[in-house]
Amino acid sequence: MRRLSSILFLSFALIALFAACGGGADEEGAEEHVEDEHMEEDEHMEDDEHMEDDEHMEDDMDMDHAHVEAPDEFADLTNPFSGDMDAVNAGQEIFEVNCLTCHGEEGAGDGPGSIGLDPQPANLGDGEMMRDLSDGYLFWRVSQGGAMEPFNSAMPSWIGLSEEQRWQVISYIRTLSE
Repeated sequence: MRRLSSILFLSFALIALFAACGGGADEEGAEEHVEDEHMEEDEHMEDDEHMEDDEHMEDDMDMDHAHVEAPDEFADLTNPFSGDMDAVNAGQEIFEVNCLTCHGEEGAGDGPGSIGLDPQPANLGDGEMMRDLSDGYLFWRVSQGGAMEPFNSAMPSWIGLSEEQRWQVISYIRTLSE
């Protein structure tokens, strides 16, 4: 009976971990990948979007990152903690608890929970990409996750974190590309 309880506990713990990373392909990762053939068809895509080959995809996959414009309610937001090292440190702690499993220690999208995710989590260490993304865009993506078009990724919504915590995480992830 004790062994059965241990097996059940372990099973539930693995399910919870899988769910925390989003487990399915119907939610996101901070950058999302959309097949080239869908790029032209997607009415949400903007001409000035950042597009680049994903370093984590095999050469024969030929997929790109997709960034769309943040909704109006997020577009003009700026990080109230920009440059605040206390916020960066707090954000690192939050990242390590909530994001590291999928995004990895360096934010490269190579955490243990990223195995089998399609699309792979975003490489938050990509300096060019991170410079192109506004604070409002990052706040939107952290808040809403990726279970939406055109992302369709495994990143869960982190709306359960306070607004301050979401900005702290953004403060920290900005340092990953420096």
